[in-house]
Amino acid sequence: MRDLKAAVIGTGGAARLHMAAYQGGAHTRPVAVCSRDRGRAEAFAAEFGVRPYISVEQMLERERPEVVSVATLEWDHEAPVLAALEAGCHVLCEKILAHEISIGEGMIAAAARAGRSLGVNYNYRSVPSHRLIKDELERDGFGAVGLFSAHMHAYLWPHLLDLLRYFFGDPLEVTAAMVDDQALRPAVSAGPFGRPWQFGTGTEMLYHPSVAAAATFRYADPDFVATMSGSALVPLERNFWSFALYGSEDALVVDRATRANLNGVASLGKIAERIEELPACSYEESFALSVGGFVDAVLAGRTVPVTGEDGQAEMRLDAAIVEAARTGRTVALSA
Repeated sequence: MRDLKAAVIGTGGAARLHMAAYQGGAHTRPVAVCSRDRGRAEAFAAEFGVRPYISVEQMLERERPEVVSVATLEWDHEAPVLAALEAGCHVLCEKILAHEISIGEGMIAAAARAGRSLGVNYNYRSVPSHRLIKDELERDGFGAVGLFSAHMHAYLWPHLLDLLRYFFGDPLEVTAAMVDDQALRPAVSAGPFGRPWQFGTGTEMLYHPSVAAAATFRYADPDFVATMSGSALVPLERNFWSFALYGSEDALVVDRATRANLNGVASLGKIAERIEELPACSYEESFALSVGGFVDAVLAGRTVPVTGEDGQAEMRLDAAIVEAARTGRTVALSA
């Protein structure tokens, strides 16, 4: 199996993990990094043994990478994703896909026109315990699901929305409530001109809750309920997330997922015993697994594990939660 030339756009923490995954991958050869900051690009390139660029277009023209990770700020995904797709690259974009739903739609359309894969790095799908849970759900190991309930630190809100869809698909409807205080929102990377993500009037998506946000989802075929709650007050380093799943044949509680072990501490049922036997999966390892899964799918000509459409669906689900919280009404979700 041949190696794919890989490049990374961005030089932050996520970009480093993408590049490390390409460097350690069995079938990738990292060649370049691009940043608008020349100093950051050169330092990053020296560390990983690749060539630095400050122009995306120049990097794409000179290096001809086959896979490109876009790990810039959320506000800056559109232009590099579109440029890489137009240059014939397969693109793995950091979450969230875009800061506006319409921009995400344009990126998906561009991938279709180019005949290239557009993936979104929801890396927690790759956590071994989550893959085990997904397998058990598909073989009815839990029996008839009745309730799924999760709570998390605000940073993990979009990830748990994606995991909800990964486990169960799209819900039928959602109700929601929130208490918002911008002063208590988690610190996030500044966007253009130093502007951080802000939730307010006219904002489509919540992205990161502040004091508290809670949503209840109704599923059909089979009928069950799922709930999610998130807050910046959750102690992040001690509890990324916790969740419980109750079915007619088995039950599972996963508590205190952490940076060192994203599998968390499992209890309550037979499936929990199997999870507890798994080796720990760290935050860094989840990137290696996710990026590796994307590369493997590209090489095999398969659909990538998390598609642009998946990323867009997460954004639409977040937007429905915002609408439900603002209006106090149940919001129906299109099939």
